[in-house]
Amino acid sequence: MDTTMMELLTRLAWTSVQSAVLVALVWGVCRLLPRLPAATRCRLWWLVALQAVLGLVWSSPLELAVLPAPGIDTATMAAQPMVPVQMELTGAMVDVAPPAATTALVPTLSWQTALLALWAAGVLVMLLHSLRAYRQSRALVRSAAACTDSNLQQALQLAAEAHGLARPPQLKISAQITSPQLIGPWNPVLLLPARELPAMAADDLDMALTHELVHLQRRDLWWGLLPALAQHLLFFHPLIHLAAREYALAREEACDSAVVAGHGHCRHDYGRLLVQLGVAPRPAVGVASASPNFRSLKRRLLTLQQTGSLPRAVSVAVTAVFVLVGVAPLRLVAAVPPVPPAPPALAAAPALPPVPTAPKAPAAPTPAPIPRPAAAPRPAAAPAAPAVPSAPAAPRAPAAPHPDPVGSTQVNHTGSSTTLVTHGRLDLSHQSSQAYVLRMGEDNFVDASMADLKQSQRDTGKGESVLWVRRGNERYVIRDPALIRSLSQSQKEVAALGRAQGELGEQQGRLGEQQGRLGERISTIAQQVSLDALAASREVMAADAAEMANQAARSGRSTVDAAAVARRASGQARQQPAQARDDQARQQQIEQAAAQQAQLALQQEGLARQQEALAARQSVASAKVARDVRSAIDQALANGTAQRVR
Repeated sequence: MDTTMMELLTRLAWTSVQSAVLVALVWGVCRLLPRLPAATRCRLWWLVALQAVLGLVWSSPLELAVLPAPGIDTATMAAQPMVPVQMELTGAMVDVAPPAATTALVPTLSWQTALLALWAAGVLVMLLHSLRAYRQSRALVRSAAACTDSNLQQALQLAAEAHGLARPPQLKISAQITSPQLIGPWNPVLLLPARELPAMAADDLDMALTHELVHLQRRDLWWGLLPALAQHLLFFHPLIHLAAREYALAREEACDSAVVAGHGHCRHDYGRLLVQLGVAPRPAVGVASASPNFRSLKRRLLTLQQTGSLPRAVSVAVTAVFVLVGVAPLRLVAAVPPVPPAPPALAAAPALPPVPTAPKAPAAPTPAPIPRPAAAPRPAAAPAAPAVPSAPAAPRAPAAPHPDPVGSTQVNHTGSSTTLVTHGRLDLSHQSSQAYVLRMGEDNFVDASMADLKQSQRDTGKGESVLWVRRGNERYVIRDPALIRSLSQSQKEVAALGRAQGELGEQQGRLGEQQGRLGERISTIAQQVSLDALAASREVMAADAAEMANQAARSGRSTVDAAAVARRASGQARQQPAQARDDQARQQQIEQAAAQQAQLALQQEGLARQQEALAARQSVASAKVARDVRSAIDQALANGTAQRVR
């Protein structure tokens, strides 16, 4: 029920907008082409009513992809990470995202219900008003007296034959009218005014009868039912009422033109007759020779003064353009984003040179205890160890866009190699009043709950391509091959977009692994640099010991030990240039690894943009599939191709 209400309100909104545009176009054409024949103007205004009615009853409107493609706010979506939930489904494990919140829809549905109730009440009021007017017109016909004048009957018969009518309408005389009227599409009756009839000249009566017979010949009483229906359905639309009034006025002008074109009398005589008939209310289910108001009378008199008109080819072309462009119901939908470029090939990170290991210092012999001199100068403080170069932070890769609530899930059957990919909206707990599951081999498209998905598997055969539907407590299965094939094309596009997103996700995962390995490499080099700095600190301590030994040697207390310490200090001094070269090489390796991390981060950013474009396309494609499926369900339920599940 909720889906039906939403669809009806959507049709009312789109039809109102399209009708407003079409009325503006017809009005502009009629003003730009004042010599357009009245019959053509009558058809154009009738097409407006046709478009209004078709917009409400046509189940598959034409979609124009002119709106901008929906954007995806990656910053907001990144703050809402997907939390996979695992549930058992008749021997299968389903990974789905948490259901979107549905509590916000409750006020919207209530508002929609109230709006739909107001529309239904307005249509009912219009219907009651028309029914009362119809009863009044039938009462007018019943109260009229049958015409007994044989001359008048014979004149009506001759005029009807001249206009190609099989039989003339029933002729009656009424004392309640002031101008001739033709009432009723079923068994039409021509009423003549009893008071004005004796005063009317023969020519005037002939022109009045001809006017009404032209209405009958053009079948205006039948064609006029469509504008009346449009007024009832779109009673709230002022431009629809304007179109109905313009149609009625153009219809009268077309009959006036037919009378003066085929009648021997001049336009002046017919204009005088219109002024004599004056202004009279138009019957509810009929037409009258008199005008309903002075504005209409003035326009009819001005139209009689136009002696020329546009060529017939121009009139036909204008009508054909409006039939092709303006009558079919249209919907403006989002444009499909362009196909994103293929992701660049992942550049393999070049192999880094091995980290040179620091040479081990030879074990120094343990010298004999050296007595500290009495006045030994204090040794210089050991130089601080060189700072370990920190690995530069790699640029942070942009977060992948959060999938749309209408996304894709994978169903892996335990104990088999079959993998079913489910696209659409799968709710874990909430069960709406309507649901469907479109099964297409390994790819499904759903708008259902978990319980509906389980029930659809029980109601249909394994591997069968069907459309399972639930409306309230009733379940249906649609197996029409033509319908399933028509829906499979759009569903395949959604599946292809889902697979493309999966491939991009795998590429992003591989890039992340490469970034992790580079980070580990930088950490290893930095750790080695730290060990080298510690070794250098120990060498400084050894140099201090050598200095103390030299002081002892100069005092002559331990010549042999002092010489040994001096030789060891000389060897360590020779190792310092090699240590500096090793530190420089490691620093270059760290910078090279950081540059590679920055390159990988740029590739991650490009993949994220492609993910965003694919997500937008999948959102548009999923919405189109949902509309097509709902339309197919309505048609199948209407024509009886949907089989009810017992």
